[in-house]
Amino acid sequence: MKSRKLWIVTLAALGLAACGEREPKTFTGFITDATMNTVTVQDQSSESTYTFSTAEADRSEALGLLVGAPVVVEYKGRLEEGAQALKVATNPTYAEAVGRWMFYDPENPEFSMGIEIRVEGEAASINSATLVYTDWELLDEAGKILLKGQSIGNGGSFDFSQTGIISKDAAGNYSLTIEGTQIVYTKMSEEAESAATEGSNAAVEGADAEGAAATAAESAATQPAAAATSEKEAAPAQE
Repeated sequence: MKSRKLWIVTLAALGLAACGEREPKTFTGFITDATMNTVTVQDQSSESTYTFSTAEADRSEALGLLVGAPVVVEYKGRLEEGAQALKVATNPTYAEAVGRWMFYDPENPEFSMGIEIRVEGEAASINSATLVYTDWELLDEAGKILLKGQSIGNGGSFDFSQTGIISKDAAGNYSLTIEGTQIVYTKMSEEAESAATEGSNAAVEGADAEGAAATAAESAATQPAAAATSEKEAAPAQE
């Protein structure tokens, strides 16, 4: 009788364990790597990482799986390498923040400056040597980020931090308002970013081509002088 009761208890425990493995679980952390069919996540409270298969996962809220983004992975079964993800969702503010943000002065259309917000908390200034952005982070409130950097001028510099508020209009355009100021940055579209990158590359290639042409011209200009010198050296000395 005792053995039968023990068997029933063991069977029930195994049944509960099996049910537990069938129940969806969540793993929360930060993305350290992502491919077409996988995402690697570091636990938010430790340094342990796991790679999940996303081939059959719901990625409607994955938002590009940007490195450094806070992420929640829903999965079934054991937490192990290669576990199948059911759904992957990242922080929307992180995805909205990453990109190039530009400020245009309506009174001086030729003037522009901006911020390039990069993954993993990095930031850089665009067309500004005095307001130098260096890094950023998410704030607890959705749609808000903290920008950090250095203000340089008048023979000195000091660290600063600014709260940025991200908003989206009806047309789908994003703006970044610096809290407590009248500065509003506009996010560049992917097409505009691509065009800007191509323009920058073309400018570099043009400068390289001009440099090569100048070198060739200089070389061509020195050739007649070199030839004349050679002829003079080759001519017999006259007594």
